[in-house]
Amino acid sequence: MKVIVQLLFFTLAFTTFSQSNTKICDYKINMETEEEIFKLTQESLAEFMVGNGQTVFMYFSLMKQGNIKSFVLHTSLNAVEMPPIICYNDKSRVTFQLESGEFVSAPYLGEETCGRQSKGEESLNNMTSEGSFYLDDVSIKRLSNSPLNTMRITTMNTNFDVNFKKVISNEQIAKPIYPREFFVENLSCIE
Repeated sequence: MKVIVQLLFFTLAFTTFSQSNTKICDYKINMETEEEIFKLTQESLAEFMVGNGQTVFMYFSLMKQGNIKSFVLHTSLNAVEMPPIICYNDKSRVTFQLESGEFVSAPYLGEETCGRQSKGEESLNNMTSEGSFYLDDVSIKRLSNSPLNTMRITTMNTNFDVNFKKVISNEQIAKPIYPREFFVENLSCIE
């Protein structure tokens, strides 16, 4: 009887440990049928900058359509002056430098596109853009094994460099966000 109780205890402990280490993915869309696979995770704040009469917010999400895996970069600029428009084409890409010292370059997927601008009557002017960037197997392996350090966004008209914060935390955010860990923590959601 004692052996059965011990086995039951170890089974329960192992099950609890396994469940606590399993990543729970937060999907905006999760459709998997015999004909089609489409997964899109919820957006996660990756960076924000405030100053010089403007605010910049960048969000990441992950997408899988069939066998194609990518990450989506959503950018929102709010400023007193009309913010520049961001456009992507087949020469656009995002390049990450990882804490390991390795680099990952993800080319833009899709047709040439530009963001949207809107003039604020009683508020700031706004520009939003969204682009999807291809992740091959080598990129996924590197991003899975090392946190991010920096990112360069190459658009049709300019480059933007971003140094990721280790943690984003303030009273308006319910839980701290760790942008450098985004891929390490979330790539399993599109496997």
